[in-house]
Amino acid sequence: MKFQRQRGLSLIGFIFLACIVAFVMFTAFRCVPAWTEYFSLKKVLQATANEFTTDAQAPAIRASFDRRATIDDLPINGKDLDIRKDNGRIGLAVNYQRRVHVAGNMSLLFDFEASATGTR
Repeated sequence: MKFQRQRGLSLIGFIFLACIVAFVMFTAFRCVPAWTEYFSLKKVLQATANEFTTDAQAPAIRASFDRRATIDDLPINGKDLDIRKDNGRIGLAVNYQRRVHVAGNMSLLFDFEASATGTR
């Protein structure tokens, strides 16, 4: 008599795998707002950089950025911007950190660097 070896996942194995998948999905869902905030920041930087020419003064650029950042509820202020003028275009850059609480005393720290160069 030839016996076939059973294959598959036991109940304990399934529960263990489900816990791992649930934790990974939970962590990923917690990180989504940080990434959407980053992409909104890039969009606001690009719109602000496109608005001005190299003749613009830094306070006007910062004020315009602050207005747009307030609308999108961004954690960055105009004073955090690095403003430069490269090859006749305005360049804006900002570096910031975002901490995402996961569970208990565990959190993730994201270091974001966003920049944009104007088209004018």
